[in-house]
Amino acid sequence: MKKKWIKHIKIFLCVFVICTIALYGAWRIWFDPYRGTVSTFEQSEKLDTVLTGMQAAEDLEFIVNCLQERHPACISVLPSAVQNAYEREYAELSESTEVTVMSLWQSASRVLACLDDAHTMVRAYYEDTKFLPLLFSWEGQHLICSGGEFDGYTVNKIGGVSVTQLYERFQEKFSYELDAWARHAFASRINRSDYLAFVGIDIGQEVEISLKRQNDGSLVNKAFALQENEIAMPVETETFYDYSVDKEYGIGIFTLRRCIFDKTYKTALKDFFTSVRDGGVHSVIVDLRGNPGGNSLVANEFLRYLPVESYQVGRSTVRFGPVIWENQPGRQKNQQAEYVFSGDVYVLTSTDSFSAAMDFATLLSDNGLCTVVGEIPGNMPSSYGDVLYFQTPNALLAFTVSYKYFMRPDESKSNLPLLPDVQISANDALEEALRLIHND
Repeated sequence: MKKKWIKHIKIFLCVFVICTIALYGAWRIWFDPYRGTVSTFEQSEKLDTVLTGMQAAEDLEFIVNCLQERHPACISVLPSAVQNAYEREYAELSESTEVTVMSLWQSASRVLACLDDAHTMVRAYYEDTKFLPLLFSWEGQHLICSGGEFDGYTVNKIGGVSVTQLYERFQEKFSYELDAWARHAFASRINRSDYLAFVGIDIGQEVEISLKRQNDGSLVNKAFALQENEIAMPVETETFYDYSVDKEYGIGIFTLRRCIFDKTYKTALKDFFTSVRDGGVHSVIVDLRGNPGGNSLVANEFLRYLPVESYQVGRSTVRFGPVIWENQPGRQKNQQAEYVFSGDVYVLTSTDSFSAAMDFATLLSDNGLCTVVGEIPGNMPSSYGDVLYFQTPNALLAFTVSYKYFMRPDESKSNLPLLPDVQISANDALEEALRLIHND
């Protein structure tokens, strides 16, 4: 009898092991979103590297296959706009004798841009990119120089091409959801050698820029040499957060430059709200201007210090291979901290508050827990996100693919961007928030 039981146990264990291995294999082959992804990028082939037409077509096919396997919008078939663009670009590449990496990058970008997903995009990845010794930003409809000798000058042409035409070239090949984000991305990247080439500027020589002095309208034409990163761009030395408490006026300001959810962030929040309590603060300002995103849990951690037992979270869908898993919206219990802040909360946003930073502001806003002051953030609150990282086999172009879709907590606003309660230039948002606090 005992031997019989031992035999049954052995059979059971063998079946269990086989089933476990089979299930794990199925998960790894078909369902795991991270299958075939990369953790770090290798440098892409140089922009002027020549591929055969079939190599370029193979890279484009690889990108589209990743869309079909991972992106929620592509689970049945490719969206018609993406399919049409892919067929057109694939035919042109495969029929070409030679294709540069730059041409392939442009081609792949035109395909991905049809998804209207700011998180799904392709680029050439280099650690040694060169820059113009200038920074740019938008002032109304004009691209202007920011800082340095030509601060405030309007940019008319770059490399002999009008700014309007360059921006149109950029738009047709860039993944974005809101025009304001595309404008910001253009202004912040057009001083880079790779993006200058991306919009058709010759980077093999000095780049001539036509500038107009605003006070008298006089024109300046100057050729600029592309320079190494450390010469052209300021070095980022600030931490990802900062805070201050003004006891005299009862105001606390917490600045979050990147959404990093770690022990450092949690400790910083605890220290900040301890200072808020000890300083008799009645109004807190969260500054998310210029924050490019990261981990959305930073918002949930912040909510622990607010006097709410629960808050509304949005619906989300996650793609696991051929399956879509849907998480329903509902109330989430708030794991409140020992001390909670019962005063007013103001959140500052800008066009370049993106992804998790936008989520942060939206979560508080849709739950009626703050006043948003500033500009509409860079992407839609109801949108695709959480990206997977890949590189193409031949050109080593780096690209990202979303595998989730997020619906904002207030679904009645799902077709809208996050509209600030007080819409004002990001440069004036802090001053405006302080004015609102003092007038209360």
